[in-house]
Amino acid sequence: MGLFDKPTGGEHKGGLRQIFEAAKPELNLSADQEQKIKEIFKDLRDERHDLKDESGDNMQDDMRANRQQAKQKIMDILNADQQKIIHQHLNEWRNKTS
Repeated sequence: MGLFDKPTGGEHKGGLRQIFEAAKPELNLSADQEQKIKEIFKDLRDERHDLKDESGDNMQDDMRANRQQAKQKIMDILNADQQKIIHQHLNEWRNKTS
């Protein structure tokens, strides 16, 4: 399972955006980081919308790949300490959803 993939089984509430928003107060993002991440989420939302419109056989795989790409872009923007905070929030999210 990737860093921001949905767990299987159980009720899923949350995801990439929710994890990020929960961690955001602790991240102390620069204005540049915040703007870049905002753009990543906008692009992800637009791509998901396009994929839903296409609704092909590989839609779920394509959506998963898009989440992974967005996650990697975000992690590339964050420094090591910020990445640790995201990982901590991810672990908390996984524990709640498993």
